[in-house]
Amino acid sequence: MKKLFKWLDHIEEGLAGVLFIGGVAVSLYGVFTRYVLNAPESWITEIFEFLLTWSIFIGFGLALKDNRHIQVELLFDKLPKGLKRIVATISNLIGAGFALYLAYSSLELITVSKEQGTKTIDVGMPIWISYLVLPIGMGLLGLYFIVKAYKAAKGDQRELIGEIELLYEEMQKEGSSNEKGVGA
Repeated sequence: MKKLFKWLDHIEEGLAGVLFIGGVAVSLYGVFTRYVLNAPESWITEIFEFLLTWSIFIGFGLALKDNRHIQVELLFDKLPKGLKRIVATISNLIGAGFALYLAYSSLELITVSKEQGTKTIDVGMPIWISYLVLPIGMGLLGLYFIVKAYKAAKGDQRELIGEIELLYEEMQKEGSSNEKGVGA
């Protein structure tokens, strides 16, 4: 299972990175054609929005998995460990339910736009390809919420107190054990 998640990590990070860099490159090309050549290209905005949107939606799961989303922990930090486990598990399951609901409900949007044959104005790309990021990104986000809920239910300290606090506690333990060993 860990190999599967490592493989998925590499795919997601690579894809999000390539899409983001591609978006930046297209944007820079657009600035160059507009202000240097004085001949703006009409397709640049569509491609830029497509690349950046895909990059961001793929990045949602990555940010959640690595605990990089903004969190308000004022009340959560005051809870006892047993209650933290319950609250973290429930909140992650709610997040998973919401993300998976969005992934599922976006399938109808894709189906309708595919049936209608809707295309982008400047590039002529089928719009359903742009919408395809919704079930992919939200499905990955839901998967990571489920993983976090499982870890919280098991009592994983990274999920309950956070990685920074865990590192701080480990550093304090190492510091106190080093102080004891110095004089002995």
